[in-house]
Amino acid sequence: MASCGLVPLYRQREFHQSPLWRILVDHAEPFLQTYDSRFADSHGPLPREAERVIDRLVRCGDPRYGLSLLHCPDCRLHLAVPYSCKTRVCPSCVNRRAEVLAHSLAEKLPEVDYRHLVITLPKKMGLRKRFQLNPRLQRQIGRLLHRVLTRWTAAQIGCHRNRRDQREKARPGIIMAVQSFGAGLKTHVHYHILITDGIWFPDGSYYALGHWDQTSLLGQLRHSILKSLVARGCLQPETANLLESWPLERSGFSAFLGDPINQPGDRPRLQRVLNYILRPALPLKHLSYVESTGEVRYSPPRAAPKVWEHAYDFLADWVQHIPRARQHQVTYAGHFANALGNLNPKPESTEETDKTKESKPSKWVKWRTLILRCWAIDPELCPKCGKEMKRSKALREQHQLQRLLKSLGIGLYPVRPRSPPPPDPQLDTDSGTFSDCDSQIPTGWDDWEAA
Repeated sequence: MASCGLVPLYRQREFHQSPLWRILVDHAEPFLQTYDSRFADSHGPLPREAERVIDRLVRCGDPRYGLSLLHCPDCRLHLAVPYSCKTRVCPSCVNRRAEVLAHSLAEKLPEVDYRHLVITLPKKMGLRKRFQLNPRLQRQIGRLLHRVLTRWTAAQIGCHRNRRDQREKARPGIIMAVQSFGAGLKTHVHYHILITDGIWFPDGSYYALGHWDQTSLLGQLRHSILKSLVARGCLQPETANLLESWPLERSGFSAFLGDPINQPGDRPRLQRVLNYILRPALPLKHLSYVESTGEVRYSPPRAAPKVWEHAYDFLADWVQHIPRARQHQVTYAGHFANALGNLNPKPESTEETDKTKESKPSKWVKWRTLILRCWAIDPELCPKCGKEMKRSKALREQHQLQRLLKSLGIGLYPVRPRSPPPPDPQLDTDSGTFSDCDSQIPTGWDDWEAA
């Protein structure tokens, strides 16, 4: 007798009982409709990807929106696999993807020492808000950081005098992740960098750096960033000179440098650091939602909790961290650049393999590979015998899905009382603005923007 069941590939029950899913189901649609009138002035325009990402996130792993049927010919086992959203803000998908990528990088990275470097930009003059509203500026400053770190590490290295002219071509290994969120989802664009504690020369020889002069490094970073912002028209020269004249400890620029990570002796710590810099913006376990009032609370460990009076205010802060389409969040530079192939070397081609290649490989990644990458589970292996299963078909029609889910007794969620919408903001007759809008724009933003 054949058996049938639903594969819990991702934490489906956990996510659909999470506060984030309930908030999106209750308030996502009216929030998107009223965003321009409520939050456009305080938070800026709604990200273009917000509506599409929210729609996919609500359907993540929900069997009511599609299933793939698999069967094992030997065990006569039939399985139904739900689809995932694969968005870059889903806590379930991003967390699993970060774990897989961190484990993969920890295995592939060369056995040298590494440093965890965090570069923070000041919120003075509205710089953080400028970076938040302009993802292209984040990318441009990220490439600038690569160049500054390469020049600085090459200048600090000690080598034989006959090889000093080769230091200009020496490169450290750099893995950088850009994060736009801080504690409580506040706007805080900063750069997490995993950099080697040394550099590689063109001939493949490695020289350890050892001592890091953080004051010298931070001074060069501040000078280069301000000079680049002036060249791009984001700051006036007078403003940049004022920021550079301040002491480093008061300028808002900071560079945190962690202790050396020995590889491979301390590989678990290296994997934890990689998992930290690739983490999602919002862990589910620290979020709570009161349905009767719509209040949302975020309680991280070792920090003061952040409370939003209504879910609309929480969603207004959360959507600001949805990455734009084709916006890279992790980059590899220096010795780890993709073009050099040091992390992923290409296999040597032979005449026989060249003859067997009839066409170019497809750019599309297989569904099985995506599931394995996100959840570390192979959906096409039989859970009983371990053999490869065969795919029957994909169910997308509602009448077919309802018939299958009804026979399995799954797919329906209990009816919940939805929280009321927030009260309409009261217009302040004296100033002509809404009085209950919690603006994230720094004081004097308009003046500096005009400057």
